[in-house]
Amino acid sequence: MKNVTVIVIACFLNNALFAQDQKIISDCTITYSVNSLQDNNIGSKTIYIKGKNIRIDLVSNTFQQTTFFSGSNGQATVLKTVGESKYISNYKPAEWKKANEIYEGIKVSLTGKTKQLLNYNCKEAILTFKNGNTYTVYYVPGLMPSVMESPFEFKNIPGLVLAYESSLKGNDKITYKASKVDFTPVPSYQFDIPKTGHRILH
Repeated sequence: MKNVTVIVIACFLNNALFAQDQKIISDCTITYSVNSLQDNNIGSKTIYIKGKNIRIDLVSNTFQQTTFFSGSNGQATVLKTVGESKYISNYKPAEWKKANEIYEGIKVSLTGKTKQLLNYNCKEAILTFKNGNTYTVYYVPGLMPSVMESPFEFKNIPGLVLAYESSLKGNDKITYKASKVDFTPVPSYQFDIPKTGHRILH
């Protein structure tokens, strides 16, 4: 009985120490540069995190896309701009999950390798998709986003992702690397979804 008590106390202390090492990030803006092997600086990606809300902006020479996701209700909205055309798609939780089913069943392998990014000591992980595609991810283990459900490909990564490289079969490699991390409070208006000006697709 005494041995069991000692084991329980040890487990409790270990979990408490782990929790202390983790810092929940509930206000954050991360800006990434997007590059490919064939063409440098093909665009940018910006992630805004505020509480249970996340906004993801993708900007390239040919299109712009903004994704709003609420971790509170699981709903998502996607805005797309192609040339002069603007579109909006709204998703209920089940619909959003189905739209991202490619990210189900991802295997995460922690390699033990590290890399310095923006003065953070990042750990390396390899994500393997069911279709054989892989991501090489670098994350800060001590920082946990307050919303983990989106982007779906990173929901099982135990930290804040600062860089990743996609290796898609038969395609060019695309790299995303954080150029700036800002922990000042994100204004609420960043999550305002336009009511007009977009053609409804979904």
